[in-house]
Amino acid sequence: MSKMDREGEGEPQTREERIKKRRQRLESKMEARKLGTEEGKLSKEQEEKPLGKGEQQIFNSRKKLDHLKTVGMEEVTKFRIETDVAENERRIAEEGQRENRLQKKHDEAASSNKRNASVQMKWQALYEKTIPQDLLKEINAQKEACDKIIHSKDRLIAEFQQELKQKDEDYVKALKKQAEDIDRLISTMHQQTKALIGAYEEELAEIETAFMLERRELLTSNKDEITSLIQQRQTKELQNRKAREDKIELEQNNLDQIHEGYAESYNILKMKLQKEIQGLEQQLEEMRALYQLNAEKLEYNLRVLSERVKENEKAIQHHKRKLARLQDVLSGLITKYADTDKKFQHENNILTEQYRRITEQYKDLQLKFQYFEQADTDKYQKVWEMNEKEAMELVNTCIKADRVVFEQQLGVEWKPPVLNFWSDTDYAEDKEKLVDDSGHEGEEEKELSDMAKRMLEMLCSQCSFLVEERVKKVVEKLEQEDRMPKKIESILKALSVESQGDINKMLAFFQRSLDNEDHTTTIDLIDPQDAIVALRNFIEYQTKNASLQTSKKNQMLSLEERLKDKRRREEHEFWRRMAQVIPERNYRIWHAFEKGLEKYIVLLQDRSKLIEETDTIRHQNDELRSLLNQYMSAKINEELFSPPQLMVAAPAATQG
Repeated sequence: MSKMDREGEGEPQTREERIKKRRQRLESKMEARKLGTEEGKLSKEQEEKPLGKGEQQIFNSRKKLDHLKTVGMEEVTKFRIETDVAENERRIAEEGQRENRLQKKHDEAASSNKRNASVQMKWQALYEKTIPQDLLKEINAQKEACDKIIHSKDRLIAEFQQELKQKDEDYVKALKKQAEDIDRLISTMHQQTKALIGAYEEELAEIETAFMLERRELLTSNKDEITSLIQQRQTKELQNRKAREDKIELEQNNLDQIHEGYAESYNILKMKLQKEIQGLEQQLEEMRALYQLNAEKLEYNLRVLSERVKENEKAIQHHKRKLARLQDVLSGLITKYADTDKKFQHENNILTEQYRRITEQYKDLQLKFQYFEQADTDKYQKVWEMNEKEAMELVNTCIKADRVVFEQQLGVEWKPPVLNFWSDTDYAEDKEKLVDDSGHEGEEEKELSDMAKRMLEMLCSQCSFLVEERVKKVVEKLEQEDRMPKKIESILKALSVESQGDINKMLAFFQRSLDNEDHTTTIDLIDPQDAIVALRNFIEYQTKNASLQTSKKNQMLSLEERLKDKRRREEHEFWRRMAQVIPERNYRIWHAFEKGLEKYIVLLQDRSKLIEETDTIRHQNDELRSLLNQYMSAKINEELFSPPQLMVAAPAATQG
């Protein structure tokens, strides 16, 4: 048989095997999908593969590290066990002490009640005693009984206080011990952490070494295997080439012999029939393969569609449940939204009413503040005038004293000082500026024009959405002629229009120029349909100019603050100048004159003392003279051998 015949016989077997393998793979995939696993997972898990050096080292390292972690956890847990045991023992002891205290308290209460009852029973008998000695004796006995009761209670209190003190000491000791245990636990944890980190580093190095060694071994083995496979391939290629050449040569010789032996027609017919047979066989195999493939596809599609039908049914059920749940949630949210809307509307109405009330209170407070500010200013001015009057009297007194010192005491020409203590020219100019600015602002308040009134009526008809709900409810209760002002007020409040100047600015956006037939222009209101556009333009303009108005108000406030500050400085300067009405040179003269007068007073005081001493000595001399005359005129002197007259006369003669 020729080579083509053999190839034709081997090709169907290869296709059938391929189709069979493909069918097996599809069945395994379907089974794996049903079981929720991947293809071939069970077979791979059943096979036991030998561990490599790296994986073995990882297993050993994990085992060693788990052991270290277990040992560390046991050491850390030991601290907690010891603490729990100590706390349990302390609580047991505390419970015993508490029961003992309660028992003591009950015993003392019982004995105290008995003693109190006995004491109470004896009081009635004391009233029946008529003898004082017996009454005193019984009273002393009652007193001793009461002292015993008080002593027992004091003893119990002292015991409890001692226990409380002991508890405080035990608490301090427990805190110290707890701190020591915590420090020891932290130290142990640090040591275990360091040891665990070191063990991790060592095991990581060993794992890395094992993987590197395994890698070198795998590279060496793979390299040897690849080299051997290449050599085998080369050997087989040489053998196949040689066999193919021999076969080709043999077949060529056979063909030559066949061509020589048969006629040309036979060869042509044979070749034709062989070609037809091969074509038919190929078509048969192709049709078989196509039918088999279509059958597998249809079977696979049937399974897929059945699975999809099941999944779709589940999804439909899930979506139905979800739809019902969402409908319940939607109804709940709608109810909650309605309740919340009512609540917020009620809160909005309350807050609006509070805002209106607070605004009115604020305006009243501003009026009160202006009234009290004016009253304080008047009072301050009166106090200022009174103090200024008293100060001017003192200044005049000082000036008179200065004049007396210079003209009468010193005999020097005296010049009166300047009594103008104000320098308020700049203050007056700034005040005039402030008055002018306030006057310009006040000039804006005028009566509204007819066009402005028609513009407000247009706003009321075209922009009724700006009216608050609360105002609408109030307006509905009013008469027809009173409704328009309320609506206009609500709309202006919503647009933050507060003055007539703002209304005139808004009017500029609602006007348009009309050309008449006589080539003149007139100004009229815009079409009511364009009111919304004009209102939007006005709001944009108002937003842009809000910063300018704020800066202008800030400038006015800063000018008032500067005027107040300048006024305070002028007042301070006024009092300083009034206090310095006497020049420093005059003060120095006053001090020098005062020192001279003090020295003169000291001299006069010394002279007064000397005069008093002289008068005292003169008085003493007069007394001694009178006493001496008495002694000299006494009769006893006549009986003496040497009378005092002779003794006095002898020195006088000698001196003469």
